[in-house]
Amino acid sequence: MLTRTLKFSETPRITVRECRGNLTVRGSRDREITVVVRDGGDEVDLEREADTLSFSAPADCTLVCPPGSTLMAERVLGNLRVEDVKGTIGAQLIHGNAILRGVGPVSLDEVLGNLSACEVAGSLKAGEVKGNARVRGVSGRLSLPEVRGNLVAEGVAGGLEAGLVRGNVQLGAPFSAQTTYCVNTSGNMIVRVPADASLQIAAQTRGNVDSDVPGLDLEQDDGGFRGSVGGGRATLEADVRGNLLLRPAEAADRFEAEATLGDLGVQIEQQVNEALAKMTAHLEASLGGVDAETMTRRIERATEKARRRAERAAEQARLRAERAERRWQRASGREPRPQPAVTDEERLRVLRMVEDGKITPEQASELLTALEGE
Repeated sequence: MLTRTLKFSETPRITVRECRGNLTVRGSRDREITVVVRDGGDEVDLEREADTLSFSAPADCTLVCPPGSTLMAERVLGNLRVEDVKGTIGAQLIHGNAILRGVGPVSLDEVLGNLSACEVAGSLKAGEVKGNARVRGVSGRLSLPEVRGNLVAEGVAGGLEAGLVRGNVQLGAPFSAQTTYCVNTSGNMIVRVPADASLQIAAQTRGNVDSDVPGLDLEQDDGGFRGSVGGGRATLEADVRGNLLLRPAEAADRFEAEATLGDLGVQIEQQVNEALAKMTAHLEASLGGVDAETMTRRIERATEKARRRAERAAEQARLRAERAERRWQRASGREPRPQPAVTDEERLRVLRMVEDGKITPEQASELLTALEGE
């Protein structure tokens, strides 16, 4: 394990050329950068030039840096989590999930997992997200050329450009004046309209349109629907292949709860990884030479056990979220293809977990039984 702390200014530039595990980055008030790499510390070469730091990490890596730092992660083979870093955040390829909390402007080229972003000061662009995207609170424009899963977006003040969402969409307030929100989705779309909204809507849909928003009257126009509420100072342009549902913002909807469920596994895994990184760094610093090798082995064994528990919990949450999504499709009028009690894909996923040593055969049997019983 490697733990290094270097003094920097309040606005350093950090480049992680490659991280072969999970990369966690947190902002701190201290004018220094602490790098913790779980394994293979002798392979880490920290290259510093003035106020710039660059390196590659052969395993899970945790960075603690000044909040004004600028971060570029060129390739992350696991998950990327960034919290309280207000400088520009960039990444070229993330093999896992991207989790962003309290950050500055963000530009991601490709995310192979899910995208979860909250409180982004500036614009957020993700070229391709192969999982689900969940975004809350973006002061600038949100640009998502392609999302393979579902999209939940609210609090986007600078407008939205969603080129193609292959799953379902939920869009919430605010709808800022003189701002355009463009969405193209292959699934269903729910729009939550607040009572004080000033919004005009132009929608094309191949499914049904249903609105119970007070004061919003929709009229058919060239095969689509148009309408406005509150003067129509913001614009929503939607191309929906499924159903379009317009609801008051105050109304509860099961989609919200089920989208939250989809994030559960990611949250569990990330919290465990971050807690273990903190614990390991603290123990190494405090124990010094007191049987450090033995203590490191014990930490590694405990880490592996905790990681497997987190992965089991994440997989269970993911499987349940997929089934919840199918239930939501049926409830909203878009009947999915009949599915067996447990799909072949789900069985294969569970068997791979056994093969990888993440769960025992007995635990796999219990998991399949639980899924059969849903």
